[in-house]
Amino acid sequence: MKHAIGALGGAVLLLAGAAAAAQESARPIIACETLVGLRQLMGDGATDHMTALTRLPRHPACRLVPRDRVGAAEQRAMIGGAPFECLTVRHEGRCGWVMP
Repeated sequence: MKHAIGALGGAVLLLAGAAAAAQESARPIIACETLVGLRQLMGDGATDHMTALTRLPRHPACRLVPRDRVGAAEQRAMIGGAPFECLTVRHEGRCGWVMP
């Protein structure tokens, strides 16, 4: 009986993890036209996705991009030990700088 309960608990945790991963992959990405614009957004106290979303209207050079339109890194930079990437955005002529 203990093994069945343990297996059931493990399956529930596995499903919860899969659901969280699916939700994460469906969430749009915040992308900015320039690295300076991204740093300004982050400097405004936006160090996580939810905070950045609330501050996004104050930063017109930044926008939400559907995750399925985002591709590989086109440019990279290191600032203060943190990696930043400008990812290609399908159907746009430029990449978008994203939060690390």
